Amino acid sequence: MPLAERIKHMALHNAKYVAYFFEALDQGDGAKLTKTLTDAFIIVLASANTLNQDIGRDLGEGAEAAVSFPSLGASLANELGKDGDDYWLVRNFARHTGRLAKVCESWDHLESIVFRDEMKQCNLQLLKVILAEASARQLDIAEAYQSRMRQVETRSIFDQLFREGAGGEA
Repeated sequence: MPLAERIKHMALHNAKYVAYFFEALDQGDGAKLTKTLTDAFIIVLASANTLNQDIGRDLGEGAEAAVSFPSLGASLANELGKDGDDYWLVRNFARHTGRLAKVCESWDHLESIVFRDEMKQCNLQLLKVILAEASARQLDIAEAYQSRMRQVETRSIFDQLFREGAGGEA
């Protein structure tokens, strides 16, 4: 897909996750919330790749000083004013998802804004919210990412072909 279409696609994923976060919280479904948080993390990374964004650099000195994702997330939770309200996640994730959608819409209308910089800023804010929430929930986002990606990979025909070509060994 062309760049504009890829970013719009990612914005649509994020919009879907807003609904999933509401559903998970309203139903008290921790597993769905964890899966959605992990999927949102994956989309933020994919968006960063699409935008050629160095999110580690964009996070700044706090990311360099952090020894782990949980410690970075705890620092971000403090920076962002995360409180005990579960709906903090939805409010903040929706806010930045909406901003990203507005940038995509502005691109469609050829409005006079700096698209890439705005998209990168939205993506960075989404990452901060995800890491803060993951830390607050004691979710090892790196492990969750690896596990989820493996689930996605096993559904791919390429994974099946690789396994068959490798004699069933991966």
